[in-house]
Amino acid sequence: MLKNYIKIALRNISRSRVYSFINIIGLSLCLVIGVLILLFITDETGFDRFHTNGDRIYKIVTPTSVNGGMETNSWPVAYKLKSEFPEVEEVVYTRQAFSSMLVNHEGKRFEHNLYFADNAFFNMFSFEFIEGTPQKALSEPYSIVMTRSMRDRYFGSANALGQILTLRDSMEFKVTGVVEDIPKQSHIQFDALISFATYEQLDADFNYSDGWGNFNVRNYLMLRDGADINEFSAKAENLYRENIGEMMDNLGVELSLAFIPLEKIYLNETYYNGFGPNGSMDQVYLVGAIALFVILLGCINYINLSTARSVYRAREVGLRKIAGSSRSTIFWQFQVEVFVITLLSFLLSGIVLEFALPFFNDLMGKSYTLSSLLEPKIIAGALILILFITFLAGFYPSRILSSYQPSDVFKVQMGRDRKGVNLRRILVIVQFSISGMLVLGTFIVLEQLNFMRNQDLGFDKEQVLVLDVTRVPKTSSLNVLQNNLKQLAGVEQVSFTNALPGRPGWQGQWAYPEGVEEAEGNQVDTEYMAIDENYIATLGLELLAGENFDQKNPAALSEGLIINETTVKEMGWETPENAIGKRIVSPSGTPAGLVIGVVKDYHGVGLQGRIWPKAMGYTSSRYGRYFAIRFVTGNTSNLISDVQNSWQENLGDYTFEFFFLDQEFDKQYRSEDRLMKVFTLFAVLTLVLSAIGLLGLVSFMIISRTREIGIRKVLGANTMGLVTLLSKEFIFLVFIANILIIPLVWWAANLWLNNFAYHMEVNPWIFAVSIGAMVLLAMGIVFVQTFTASRQNPIDTIRVE
Repeated sequence: MLKNYIKIALRNISRSRVYSFINIIGLSLCLVIGVLILLFITDETGFDRFHTNGDRIYKIVTPTSVNGGMETNSWPVAYKLKSEFPEVEEVVYTRQAFSSMLVNHEGKRFEHNLYFADNAFFNMFSFEFIEGTPQKALSEPYSIVMTRSMRDRYFGSANALGQILTLRDSMEFKVTGVVEDIPKQSHIQFDALISFATYEQLDADFNYSDGWGNFNVRNYLMLRDGADINEFSAKAENLYRENIGEMMDNLGVELSLAFIPLEKIYLNETYYNGFGPNGSMDQVYLVGAIALFVILLGCINYINLSTARSVYRAREVGLRKIAGSSRSTIFWQFQVEVFVITLLSFLLSGIVLEFALPFFNDLMGKSYTLSSLLEPKIIAGALILILFITFLAGFYPSRILSSYQPSDVFKVQMGRDRKGVNLRRILVIVQFSISGMLVLGTFIVLEQLNFMRNQDLGFDKEQVLVLDVTRVPKTSSLNVLQNNLKQLAGVEQVSFTNALPGRPGWQGQWAYPEGVEEAEGNQVDTEYMAIDENYIATLGLELLAGENFDQKNPAALSEGLIINETTVKEMGWETPENAIGKRIVSPSGTPAGLVIGVVKDYHGVGLQGRIWPKAMGYTSSRYGRYFAIRFVTGNTSNLISDVQNSWQENLGDYTFEFFFLDQEFDKQYRSEDRLMKVFTLFAVLTLVLSAIGLLGLVSFMIISRTREIGIRKVLGANTMGLVTLLSKEFIFLVFIANILIIPLVWWAANLWLNNFAYHMEVNPWIFAVSIGAMVLLAMGIVFVQTFTASRQNPIDTIRVE
């Protein structure tokens, strides 16, 4: 029976090549998108699932009433949790290694992704050891565990245990373990781990039982078997209140604890993951929803064409029923036909995938290969997708066709049954509504991007070259380099600083106007920046009141602060002039000092976030991280070459790292850029699918009305009259589809734009342009088809039965 079904399906596909081709193209696009999005979603939701005890591991974070929360904790938090709560089996202390910890090898320095971690790390996480044992690999000071790739780089494939690796020019570390390269689906990524016992020796102030005001360690915990996370969380969330409640009241801030399950860390957007990559659950939902829309459009195309051509198959159904076939037999015959078409579409999609994969990788920031598509879960998902599309596309047409009775098949007028006509109208509206939403979404994201990029940022980001000296020891060589840079042709200003627009300084510093620091709720969440006297001129900032730093005024250099307008307002000083001479205090000591100047507000981060209070102190060699070089327009390549030569003369042992400020600042809009590309891609795809479906429907409508067209021409109808007659219904449906989505898109657009501190207002012209473009597309498709049909000889068309 199945063999007979397949044979009949192939005959029907061969007999109706045009419509079969349209269906195969449409469904193959659905399958390409479906498989790619399936690959993306399974990858994004599959992070950190390889750890043996993963269901018991949680990341400890610190929600706050000031800035939402921190993914770092106070020093005593994990220590207290383990010592006071029996539910906790193990805790881990980690923090990023110092930027100056470069690897010295054969006279050169190399940068790696290094972290401090305590000995419990490998007892908690299941990273595979290939040399050494996890139990005590990080127990001793100056021990290091590295990945296979890092071992191979420095020691070859030979056993590395006991080998010495030099960091920070003179610090010798003993290799106590080698692990396999870290899986890509891990939110924890590192090249090597340094024992936390080393950090304890390097930071004399570190104390596991003290330091509640130092939020610079990342902690994980593992609960004991059978422990309930909800009960434990309820008991532990007030740990800060129980230990430093009075301090929190004085500072006017509320701190608590929260615990993120290991498998949800990667897709958690509330807390930045400082140990590796971050994903976005919103992005997963978005691309998943759009993929469903694309699949739905392809299935709608099939339903439309199948129901429109149902009368061609009505006689076949009638004859089969007369010959004894049951309704269920005929239903499954048509379902098998859909399945065969879907399989042919899948074969075509396999070819398309090879060319689409590199583009998809670039779009989503991934590195999938063809072998990624051969993973069992992807193959299983693809099979489920084939069955899903077969059912979705084929169920209704199969049900309708199998319901025809032999006595009725000759009564049905081709393409004129009221139910079928109304269904096709509804499906055309649905298709173009989905396409219209994506087109409008593309316009809105594009306009918001243009809005952000064309706003006055309050500083001049053009023609600023930045040297990154983060990993260079702060010695007199930097002063010599700065003086040399100032002498280069084309250089106007050189500033040494720890912060630049797009690369903030020390955020989240609590500060108070002097005299009210003990009053609850008066803290100002401030960004502290270390700058020099050239910073304002280099970035083109506007000084509104007071004065800049001056080398002739040592007192101002030692305790002076330059703040922005937002700091003035939040400190309650009303005007820039009033702020001059006022004093700022801070529990941490930064920012603290006397206000000597106020600059006009400028955007230190992208327009997604509001302008934060900023307080700038005079830099010292200890804090600077960047040389910002303002240069005049000219030969940029010559300038870079001259700067590099100066670098080699003074810092030749260190890698020359530079970037342009405008390009670096624009990187903050990468997620919006990616969103626009995603919308653009899927908008084009849905338009193509909708156009294919409309083309098929118009072609069938013209064939079904061939005789009518001939008779009207004989009676005197002109070409344009026929075009108008045949096209007006489709144009009207496309127009209605776009009108219906306006309220939904308006609501969704404003909901999305509210995520930006600074955003455009939704302009009605966007809707007008979108509707006009969609209507013109439909008109073009319908016009070409109907114009061609109306030009046929009436004598030939009237003879068509």
